[in-house]
Amino acid sequence: KKPNIGLTNWTNSPKGAIRKNDVTIAKNYLNEKELDGLNRIVTMYLDYAEMQAQKGVAMTMKEWVNKLDSFLQFNEKDILQNSGKVSHEVAITLAESEFDKYQVNQDRILESDFDREVKKLLDSKKK
Repeated sequence: KKPNIGLTNWTNSPKGAIRKNDVTIAKNYLNEKELDGLNRIVTMYLDYAEMQAQKGVAMTMKEWVNKLDSFLQFNEKDILQNSGKVSHEVAITLAESEFDKYQVNQDRILESDFDREVKKLLDSKKK
């Protein structure tokens, strides 16, 4: 079992609670190096798309898909050839099911902001 049910990033991480919607976002499972690579490739492609728009180049969605495939190949990235064996719905259901198991323990051990502030207040009154 991995810590944080395998998540490496989530809203308000690392101290914030993991929420159900966090487990359904694929990039939340990437390590720091993978996330940096994803951010860079997305930025490059969006810059390219913006330049195309500024030049007034009109393209269909099919043309954009082909451009994206070419862009990824140029950047030596693998391109998925099919949709795989697990559907999106099955993956979401599995992730949410694992979260439900995890949440029981998380709720028990996670100190809320309210609890933290009450503790500070009580500690300051003791002094």
